[in-house]
Amino acid sequence: KPEEIFKMKFDVIIGNPPYQLSDGGYGISAMPIYDKFIQQAKKLNPRYLSMIVPARWFAGGKGLDSFRDEMLHDTSIRRIDDYPEASDCFNGVQIKGGVCYFLWDRDNKGDCTVVTHRGNSIGKPCSRPLLEKGCNTFIRYNEAVGILHKVMAYKEKSMELLDRKSVV
Repeated sequence: KPEEIFKMKFDVIIGNPPYQLSDGGYGISAMPIYDKFIQQAKKLNPRYLSMIVPARWFAGGKGLDSFRDEMLHDTSIRRIDDYPEASDCFNGVQIKGGVCYFLWDRDNKGDCTVVTHRGNSIGKPCSRPLLEKGCNTFIRYNEAVGILHKVMAYKEKSMELLDRKSVV
């Protein structure tokens, strides 16, 4: 309990936590640890939290599935700035899946503003839930959300629900 040790509370936490812990493997084999830093920071109950981390959590993966689920259902995440190419944010750095930074606002819940940065281009900000109704996947690109809505308006069966025999 840092507030007891340091006799202070944290209003704002900003960070660039370590991304992974090597487990002797190569590349994506390393165990992610940035999620642990985010979870611990939230436990300090700051008013604001902002961290820049690999965007791999958008899809889950090695040890990130429960963290991903927690983040995608957290309505205190008010903004995500996404860099699908990490080198657009960190010159000369390659991080598979890119990086993102987010703003978490304890006292302000609702939809999240998602902004995609590609090269020198900044996409149009879009305020939306992190999980679209009926989806269990984060849709990274705002342009794809409109396409999803048009397709879902037809109310047809999902291809994943179709029997292989019925698809000829």
